Amino acid sequence: MDQNTQNQSNKLWVKLMVIFFISLLLLIPQVIIQGMISERNSTSIAADEEVSGKWGTGRTLYGPVLFIPSHDGKHNAYIMPEDFRAQATVNTQSLNRGMFDISVYDADVVLDGSFVLPKELDEAQRLQLNFNRAQILFTINDFRGFVDYPTFTYQGQKMELNAGDKVLADYGALSCLVDVSNLVAGGSSTFQLRVPIKGSDCICVVPVGRNTSVEVKSNCTTPSFSGDYLPTNRNVTDSGFTANWKVLALNRDFPQVLDNQARLSAVGTIDISLKVPVEQYQKTTRTSKYAYLIILLTFAVVFLVEQRRRTPVHPVQYGLVGIALVLFYVLLLSFSEHVAFGLSYLIASVMTIGLISAFIFMITKLRGAMLAVCGLLATLYTFIFVLMQMETYALLVGSIGVFVILALAMYASQKIKWY
Repeated sequence: MDQNTQNQSNKLWVKLMVIFFISLLLLIPQVIIQGMISERNSTSIAADEEVSGKWGTGRTLYGPVLFIPSHDGKHNAYIMPEDFRAQATVNTQSLNRGMFDISVYDADVVLDGSFVLPKELDEAQRLQLNFNRAQILFTINDFRGFVDYPTFTYQGQKMELNAGDKVLADYGALSCLVDVSNLVAGGSSTFQLRVPIKGSDCICVVPVGRNTSVEVKSNCTTPSFSGDYLPTNRNVTDSGFTANWKVLALNRDFPQVLDNQARLSAVGTIDISLKVPVEQYQKTTRTSKYAYLIILLTFAVVFLVEQRRRTPVHPVQYGLVGIALVLFYVLLLSFSEHVAFGLSYLIASVMTIGLISAFIFMITKLRGAMLAVCGLLATLYTFIFVLMQMETYALLVGSIGVFVILALAMYASQKIKWY
């Protein structure tokens, strides 16, 4: 190897080291952008919590439950309904807090069913109970959720529920005295309770009946069914959803008769999340994890063009290209707070690809170099966007994509005279 070839080889490796050093320096703004995304997400959560704290958080409905005190006050019975049906019509709306939209709801809930004295209540226990002081108890986890007074009907007779010193599921309960003589005689009694409530995030129902059925209708188009019981039927459309649940006493984790009502606060519930998912921050974070890969590949293509076409590109120009690639994530974050993530991604990618492609053309005066960089970035941004839409196969497709990229890099490396 002559002296001239040796000098060219040394310059090549020095240039590679400089480019690699520039790519490492670009990790600093990437970390700053990650912090910016996290900060914006925290601000969104804080706005959500502030509005929810004033409007009301998720609501959980407990009861109605038939309370029969004992004569000595130590062996009280809390009897669950024999049949329990819940029908809820939930209307969601968005409240604005700055530039953030917070999802809240108003709900009209109708609870109806019947009581009997269950077979689990044996004769000895019945003798200890004072049936003349029987009461209906009902509560939610926060009384601020009531929009209006609940309307209660027992055996066809309208009755008034009042707040008192009774407690159900660790919360103060609404209650009223009821006549249970027909239950003692072996009959049943019916009830209906209409509860207008408001809240945010979710609405939950405890399946207190031996046989429980729940039906929920809403204009929310992004529901999430969680809790301990999944719906037996669901239908989600662009105009809302309907869902039904069927829960048997065999499915529950508490018996038909309780002697300690506090256990209701820890039982399984039917949960319906009505919160509009704020996914732009999560998606932007996931997208930004590929930033360094895009920077390296773009630098590699520019370096390949530089070596093949003998068109020198200054390290400062590499740095400017890298900054433009990092700026993509700032654009994506800022646009996604105002328009849909897909449209934000398109706008940010077109702006970035257009800027870098034009810059490469101005540097090299080569249309082929411009098209190569433009094609690479368009392919990479499209590939990453497709990955963002996947869940089950994201890792598989991503690993195959990286493998293909590595194979192409190996093929391209043979075009360069390293020595």
